[in-house]
Amino acid sequence: MTRIVFLGVRRVDPNSGLNDVVDLVVDDGTVIHVGPVGTGKPLSESASCAHVIDEPELVVCPGLVDIHSHVFGAAGLADADAIGVRAGVPTIVDAGGAGTATIDDFVACVVDRSDTRVLSFLSIESGGIVEPDPAHNTRRLATEMVTPSLGDFLPAIERHTDHIVGLKVWASGAAGLPWIDHAVAMADLTSLPLLVHIGDVDAHDQPDRIVDFGDTVSSGEILDRLQAGDIVTHCFTGLPGALVDAAGRISPEVLAARHRGVLFDPAPGSINLRLSRAVAALRQGWMPDIISSDLHRWSWDQPHRSIVDVMNLFLALGMRPDDVIERASVRPASAIGLTTGSPSVGSSGDLSVLRFERGRVVHTDGVGGSISGTNQFVAVGCVRNGAWFEASTDAHAEESAPLRLLSDDERGFLDALRIELVHHHAVNDRWCGDDLHRLVQRARAAARVSVAGSVDALSSVLGDERLPIAAGWLLESVGPAEAIARLEAVAEPRLTTWSSASARSSRQTA
Repeated sequence: MTRIVFLGVRRVDPNSGLNDVVDLVVDDGTVIHVGPVGTGKPLSESASCAHVIDEPELVVCPGLVDIHSHVFGAAGLADADAIGVRAGVPTIVDAGGAGTATIDDFVACVVDRSDTRVLSFLSIESGGIVEPDPAHNTRRLATEMVTPSLGDFLPAIERHTDHIVGLKVWASGAAGLPWIDHAVAMADLTSLPLLVHIGDVDAHDQPDRIVDFGDTVSSGEILDRLQAGDIVTHCFTGLPGALVDAAGRISPEVLAARHRGVLFDPAPGSINLRLSRAVAALRQGWMPDIISSDLHRWSWDQPHRSIVDVMNLFLALGMRPDDVIERASVRPASAIGLTTGSPSVGSSGDLSVLRFERGRVVHTDGVGGSISGTNQFVAVGCVRNGAWFEASTDAHAEESAPLRLLSDDERGFLDALRIELVHHHAVNDRWCGDDLHRLVQRARAAARVSVAGSVDALSSVLGDERLPIAAGWLLESVGPAEAIARLEAVAEPRLTTWSSASARSSRQTA
């Protein structure tokens, strides 16, 4: 039994409305004691007590749930725990990084290797996010991406029912209404909520063109298709297709959608929140239902490092601390059908621990706006699966994958893949992730290697850093000449490891 004792902490529980100063004790993930300050001290003297957190006025709240992040696919951060447990956040949801063709890779390479609970809004596109530039992703979505049918979605959901919590669609630019209609149909048939990206990233340099998505889809057309429980993300965007216009007006379609039970989430990312729109909405009493981050490979630290930073932005915008905590914990959990922890006796689940600090803090929106706040939350740590994780200020440092020996099964997989790729490249001009991923799956089956083993082997050959992207699209990003040359180099009997020196050698001969 692992015991964690919190002495003199402020319990904030949106489930019960409690906000008081207590001692609180967790045993193996279950809260066994909440009482007046001083009552927890004897319980901290047990031999099973692993951690005693004795810092006055820390805030203990239900575990934070970042419902919109990116830890897989071309936009994915390489380390889910860096924005998860090591940022005081027990649960994060990857927003569309994986699709039906790549969900197995996501689970094997991200979910199973993270202390954070990592879930998925499954992309409406089979490969997920395969382009690093969002605008390129939506243009490719409209021209060449593969749309999964219900026959694709159901097996993926059945295999990973514990990990898939909804579907993700980009209602942006060239993607157009057919993708939205298809996503709505799949959400209806699978009984899953839909996470809908709004804001035309194709026109990010035209922030005052409000009405249309690439002159194709209006925000009203999108909202009219959504049902109770669906989530509109980037609700304070200043990009074309915004829900709040430059004059601060909230469209009637937005008000009607909220009345139907559609949920709204700011998810600022790097350019998806304009402070002037958020200020105008909040002054009218229109607050987001959920708070998330949209952290990805290019938005981290520009301007936010974690969901806690986004929570602080909404403190600066005038929201009450209890309301901010609720919208970053129990509300997103409820939206995706989770039961999050609660700082009350008998609760089993995850908890977040924050420090509430006073002092001037300046927040920016990534598009030129700024606002000052007078206080902020700082992540101290979290309880996840009964274990204590301390928050780390340098959690985002990404390390290169170490050199490793290849197993016989992995070498067999790489050789089978090399044969597949050589033949494919000889008879096809197209070098596309969808096609290549099918070849990877065939090579896996031939070599009887696991998904995780195949990705590790391919990562060790194609780069010094493990990338959170499915194998077919990793091959696409490298290109045919270099990918085949590296696999041929590994096939040589004398080469059992891959190194940067090996990479340089193969590049010279490719």
